[in-house]
Amino acid sequence: MPRLALGVASASTPWSRIAKAKKPFVFEELLARIEALMRRGRAAGNAETETFQLADLMLDLETHEVKRGGSLIELTPKEFALLEFFLRRQGKVLSRARILEQVWGYNTDPQTNVVDVHIGQLRRKIDDDHAIKLLKTVRGFGYKLDES
Repeated sequence: MPRLALGVASASTPWSRIAKAKKPFVFEELLARIEALMRRGRAAGNAETETFQLADLMLDLETHEVKRGGSLIELTPKEFALLEFFLRRQGKVLSRARILEQVWGYNTDPQTNVVDVHIGQLRRKIDDDHAIKLLKTVRGFGYKLDES
């Protein structure tokens, strides 16, 4: 399991396998280091699911392929991250603020419509031409991905 030590690092520190963050540190740097450690942990094969499936929609983390009904769907990196976020939380209602924070890394900005725009683009790519719509709007709350 990856570890992160916070404190004063010295050459005599015997923890060669532990990532170190010297004090004082900026919160954004800490967050970036934690995310990098999490990615390394996933790359090392930590029981991470490599594929997600909902109905006939399939996302493969290793190949970065998305298919619906057997047809390959081209997604931008942000659309891929957004779809992965939804697939990891199938059936749960996700607020715009949470999506913005988790996928874009922004704090809530009530003036932005970036989430709505990307949801619309993703919806056109994964739901158009299919009888069963997977990406749904939950009026007043946010969005959810399910097959009901």
